[in-house]
Amino acid sequence: MTDDEIIIGLTTIVVLGVGAQWVGRRLGFPSLLLLLPSGLVAGATGLVEPDQLFGDTLFPLVTLAVALLLFQSGLNLRLEDLPRPARRPVVRLVTVGLVVTFAGASTAVLLASDAPRDIAFLAGAILTVSGPTVVGPLLRVVRPRQPTGAILNWEGTVLDPLGATLGVVVLNLVLASGRGGIHPMLQMLGRLGLGTAVGLAGAALLVFVLSHFLLTDDMEASVAVLVAVLCWGVAEVLLSEAGLFATVVLGVIAANQRIVPTTRITGFGETLEVLIIGVLFIVLGALVEVDDLLDNLGAILLVVAALVVVVRPLAVGISTLGSDLPWRDRAFAAWMDPRGIVAAATAAQFAATLTAAGVDGSLLSPIAFGVILGTGIVYGLSAAPVARALGVRTPRPAGVALIGSSRFVLDLAGALEGLGARVLVLAEAQPDDLAGRHPAVPVISDFASDEDLARALDEAELAEAVIVSHDAVIVSLVVASLIERLGRSHVFVLPRQPEHTVERLLTETWTPQPFAPDVSWAAIQDRIDAGAAVQRCPDGLPAGAIPLAAVLPDGSVDLQPGMARRPPEGALVALVGGTRT
Repeated sequence: MTDDEIIIGLTTIVVLGVGAQWVGRRLGFPSLLLLLPSGLVAGATGLVEPDQLFGDTLFPLVTLAVALLLFQSGLNLRLEDLPRPARRPVVRLVTVGLVVTFAGASTAVLLASDAPRDIAFLAGAILTVSGPTVVGPLLRVVRPRQPTGAILNWEGTVLDPLGATLGVVVLNLVLASGRGGIHPMLQMLGRLGLGTAVGLAGAALLVFVLSHFLLTDDMEASVAVLVAVLCWGVAEVLLSEAGLFATVVLGVIAANQRIVPTTRITGFGETLEVLIIGVLFIVLGALVEVDDLLDNLGAILLVVAALVVVVRPLAVGISTLGSDLPWRDRAFAAWMDPRGIVAAATAAQFAATLTAAGVDGSLLSPIAFGVILGTGIVYGLSAAPVARALGVRTPRPAGVALIGSSRFVLDLAGALEGLGARVLVLAEAQPDDLAGRHPAVPVISDFASDEDLARALDEAELAEAVIVSHDAVIVSLVVASLIERLGRSHVFVLPRQPEHTVERLLTETWTPQPFAPDVSWAAIQDRIDAGAAVQRCPDGLPAGAIPLAAVLPDGSVDLQPGMARRPPEGALVALVGGTRT
């Protein structure tokens, strides 16, 4: 390939991979539905030719990328987030459920296509994986109640390395060679044991480095990635596919230990995850011939139907038999089993291995990619309506964060809380004269640890935030996190002055303004100095009052009640009294 062709290929991979996710999130539907078609188009048009771009490094790079995704997923698996009644269903889903899915998927492929029995079983093993990179975004959109959401998240993460290892076992049986003369089942146990041991050693190394302050704060995430890559490399060299176990174990142990905080490590993953998922789907999609998908379309549709209608409900039904999980939650779990990037990566890699061994494995990739796309469409479009019909969907977050330490901020928080809104105050510090002013309102100061802050933000179930403070330190520490969590359009900034200064212009450009037009902190302070106070206004807005917020019947808060031309709805909170300047 020429340099220009390489540059065009690499550019196409990143642009399509990240752009598809950008558009998907912007429009509110699963990015998978754009990623796979984009990869197919990139391959069909010749813009991306993975074999020529990456050569022999293609599949090692793919495996490394998947390992990093599993490490990030493992960092989000905290036992404290998995209620005790949910632990048995998780264990059974990744053991009994795995076996049922393997048998059912293999049978479906065997009956729906003309694949040889060995290839059908190999495809069935590949299709046992689910994947947190697909389940996670769906759960964020659907918001199922707990413990169902935690069960599905844990199942997807744990199944990925187990399913990949099962695939290796079946692949060895298909090739009838084994590795080093060792029985495939012993190979599976060896990979599990080796991966666990290497992951534990890596976690111990990471905790030691962090607890002895051997690196600066801004290097914590990078060193965590270093340790994850090291664990993957050591385990993978000793036994292929053991590296996936190693990175999952590393992430889970790091997330659940209590010696050092891991907030900065956990926070690194979203940007890396978006990039890796985008690159992998475009690269692997480009390996699949569109004609192969069309030639096997009938078989793909039958397999997808069998997996959705028969196999998944059967696996969940058997796995949750005798558990305390309500039937509605079981039904929703039975309607949530999309396939993700591990299935795509494993299918592409195994197909190449079979071809090199002289075995026809051309059916693997079309079946796997077709099922990924098919289940993505089915679950992506139906998960939210099904959750709503079953009554397992939690309400949208409606909490409000107020950032600032003034009496005004605490009084506004108290008024909102009194009307039934969820409120969290983030303060630079809590002055002695304000302590206990509104005891029902939780106040987190900048003395709190990163983990305390993150936990408080999670528990508050925030939908919006208002920044009244202009302290550079608190703003720099909190605002970026809030924008990442809530989106810039839901983080309101109150300007200091009403004049159109550079600061005001930037504020209006990049973040919305709360309360009412031309209201600034200076104007509010002048009114307070003149005797104004924050009050609830059940009888409507008094003359000359500044509207601050309106609590709607569903508990959500309108932070711009003075922006609309029509009278604000809901229970009003306003700054009443004083002389308007």
